[in-house]
Amino acid sequence: MRSTLRLAVFPIIALAQMFTVRAQCPGCTPDLSCVSDPAFPTLCPLSPPDATAGVAYQADITFWLPPIFTDPGTGFTVDFEQMTVTGVEGMPFGLEFETNAPGSVYYPQQNAYGCARLCGTPLVAGTYAVDINILAGVNFNGFDLDVPQTFSIVLNVLPGIGGNASFTYGPTSGCGGVTASFEALIDGSPAPTFYQWAFGNGGISDLAVPPAQTYTEPGTYVIGLQTSIGGLVLNSVTLTGVNGNWCGDVEEPDVPFVGCTGDPDPYFVLTDATGGTFTSATLDNTFTGSWNDLGLLLDEPPYSISFYDEDAVSQNDLLGTYNIPANGDGTYFINVAGGTTGSLSISTEVQQTFFDTDTITVYALPTITLAANEVTGELCTTPDTLVTYTWFHDGDTVPGATDPCLLPDGPGLWRVSGTTAQGCSALSDTAVVCPTVTIERDGLTLFVPNVFTSYAWSSNGMPIGGDQPFLIAPEDGTYTLTVTDANGCEVTVTYVLSTVGMAEVTGGRPLPIFPNPNNGNFILTLPADLGPAQAHLLDASGRVVQQYFLAGSTEQQELSTTAEAGTYLLLVEAPDRQGWQARVVVE
Repeated sequence: MRSTLRLAVFPIIALAQMFTVRAQCPGCTPDLSCVSDPAFPTLCPLSPPDATAGVAYQADITFWLPPIFTDPGTGFTVDFEQMTVTGVEGMPFGLEFETNAPGSVYYPQQNAYGCARLCGTPLVAGTYAVDINILAGVNFNGFDLDVPQTFSIVLNVLPGIGGNASFTYGPTSGCGGVTASFEALIDGSPAPTFYQWAFGNGGISDLAVPPAQTYTEPGTYVIGLQTSIGGLVLNSVTLTGVNGNWCGDVEEPDVPFVGCTGDPDPYFVLTDATGGTFTSATLDNTFTGSWNDLGLLLDEPPYSISFYDEDAVSQNDLLGTYNIPANGDGTYFINVAGGTTGSLSISTEVQQTFFDTDTITVYALPTITLAANEVTGELCTTPDTLVTYTWFHDGDTVPGATDPCLLPDGPGLWRVSGTTAQGCSALSDTAVVCPTVTIERDGLTLFVPNVFTSYAWSSNGMPIGGDQPFLIAPEDGTYTLTVTDANGCEVTVTYVLSTVGMAEVTGGRPLPIFPNPNNGNFILTLPADLGPAQAHLLDASGRVVQQYFLAGSTEQQELSTTAEAGTYLLLVEAPDRQGWQARVVVE
């Protein structure tokens, strides 16, 4: 025979969205060091490593299935005969799960170890609640027991990082909206580097690490980055005067009483940090002049510029040297060596340009609404084409409810979560299912379950009784009750009371009262073997208006009440005995 035994939950972790046996993740290897003390079915490792969206993922898990173990919930020692993985739910989209056992059935008596592999490429970052369903077959004192269990874990899928030669960014996708960060990769330092970002959402930036960008609408956004590496370029050199170092050579002799004859022939030499030089053309017989449209890239700083007087026979004369400051572009004025003056014009010009694009995808969250099918009583979702559905009743998951329609099994708040093919989930609106109310009768007492927040009784259209789940009916007639529950449901039901042919007492032997109706004085006839007892006289609202102590030494008890005219309920209670009740009418 087979029955069900409640076992403590095995700490088993497994990962899958929808359990299928596919040849996608073969080759898992069990970890033979996976054990527990005391012996109990165990999974290793207890937590799977984090995955990253857009990145291939693989992880092996090991099941240790001891042939004999003691269930901590019941204290029973059982033989573990078989474990079957029946289904896995909640896996991130893009991941698959495959066990190493045919049909995912394990036989602990033959081999205490099994394993499974999780692999694939998760699509969307998030925290996923994953359930693995198993059927544990155990034997206890000759009885075969099948015990269904659900084991839950949480798998983190970290945001994926995208990128190319120009920049990195992340996350690359998301549900409902994405806030992404960016960082440029190309840096031409010490050469000036310029960035021109276009984020696809209307945002732009010129920073290497721009502010995070937010994408709120579903769609694919193209991100572009142009990186320009500039260089300082010497465009022109102007000479406005020279010192007298050129005078006295054969070419420009210093004649007594006359002075220097002739004019200098200036040129310049530009020298970089490595000793490399550029020599300009010579300007003949002039104290001033300029060299334009030079286009000399200053990519090996620091630089110096030296001015010379060119002589055909004698050695060239140094007129002065100016060390160019590393202050970027602009005009630099020269005044060196006691009279050599002029200026330099330096600009920044792009030397290399790089351009790359990439994309960010925002997937739409499903918009899920609930509607009641008036014919079947089911709650159905719109849309009904999502990949998975999970139903909730008063905040708790409804086991096994995965279809787009569900027949509620009770009143309360019902919601459903749906997931798209891209792994985006959302909750529906809330459907309030109101309770079905039925008035029950016990003798002269009408009552309903004490689970509502308010009760309003009426008789033939007139209010009666109190805010109580019961009413002592003073007479035959039509009674109406309106109840309200915590969810705002208001339900009205009616009961037609007729006491014709109904015994005055319920729950045992007759309990005669004489006279009835009476003026407040009456005689109560008790069972001979009743013994000491108590009696309570209740009004129509359930309030105790008088209490009696009955000695039980005589069957007939004379009782009286000062209550106003009306219909009352007399309840008689004896220790460890059944109670009695009867209607008392005071005129």
